[in-house]
Amino acid sequence: MSEFKQDIHNILAHLEEVLVKKNIDYGNSFDKQMDEFGITAGLIRISDKFSRLKELSKKDHEQQVNDEALDDTVLDLMGYATLLYRYLQNGKK
Repeated sequence: MSEFKQDIHNILAHLEEVLVKKNIDYGNSFDKQMDEFGITAGLIRISDKFSRLKELSKKDHEQQVNDEALDDTVLDLMGYATLLYRYLQNGKK
């Protein structure tokens, strides 16, 4: 396996682990909110994470929450995109 492919595999395995654990902690709230409010619920979560990522990446931005690194926000963004993709793939459009 190439180094690139192994890196992608490791990242996705980590994302899977985080998503499964958070889904348990949150009581499957993503699917519940999608069922109740529609695709907009997923888009809002993705938009919030994208906004945070943009703010954190600014040179003059002083981060207020120090226990969430930039890569945590990227992982959350990947997670919400994955959850939305899963939701759509399961025919819940």
